[in-house]
Amino acid sequence: MAAFDNNSNAFKSLEMEIEEEARVLKEIQTELSEKMDTGRTAPPTEEEQKEIDARSVFVGNVEFGATIEELEAHFKDCGEIVRTTIPKNKLTKKQKNHAFIEFESPACVENAIVMSGSTFRERQIVVTSKRTNKPGMGAQRGRGGFRGGRGGQQTVIVKYVYVNGAPPRGRGGFRGGRGRFNPY
Repeated sequence: MAAFDNNSNAFKSLEMEIEEEARVLKEIQTELSEKMDTGRTAPPTEEEQKEIDARSVFVGNVEFGATIEELEAHFKDCGEIVRTTIPKNKLTKKQKNHAFIEFESPACVENAIVMSGSTFRERQIVVTSKRTNKPGMGAQRGRGGFRGGRGGQQTVIVKYVYVNGAPPRGRGGFRGGRGRFNPY
């Protein structure tokens, strides 16, 4: 009977050790999740996004090798720059040939639009005020989008008018040949 009591005590101490480890792991997990949440910010609301876009410009025809620092140096006389973004292609990871610049005030946008047509890295750039994206715009792209599948634009089929005779019979045609279409 003494061996049985020793085993039950060993099981109890093992259970207590497991519970202690679970408690420590839970504390570590809670601490890490708090650290991770501090870096995250909620996306801006629709009103906030409109306000940000009112202070931003779209810069088109940007040379592919341009850097953020060069763009900011080119637009530094327009006003205080908050953020500069050069988007990248998701697949190739190469930067696109446009950029977005967010200024501190909407008055700076007017100064930046005046720079439309100026030369940046031997290219004539286009500067316009940034538009606010509308929810659902571009949602039809991708699977089944513009090719006529499941909503979106529909494919238009144009049928030919055959003036001199019947339409071709397609493959096989007359006596096993390939039917030929000759509109004239």
